[in-house]
Amino acid sequence: MSETTYLSQKLTRLRDVFRETLGVELTDTDLAEMAGLDTEECRILLSALQQAGAIERLRGRVFVCRPTSWWASSRVRS
Repeated sequence: MSETTYLSQKLTRLRDVFRETLGVELTDTDLAEMAGLDTEECRILLSALQQAGAIERLRGRVFVCRPTSWWASSRVRS
């Protein structure tokens, strides 16, 4: 499996969790568990998504994806 495919699968899992919980505040630990990801790997992906403007970091380790987020409705390419 290529690294791009591997990363795409991880991002798809995270996106699916955010889409199912739009507007809900979740910790990085919650997100990792719900998406079936390693906690550290999840934190790295969340940081990148925050920098891209796809999700918001509210405080500390709490994140939210607003219904108006471009990422909530877009497809992650594989």
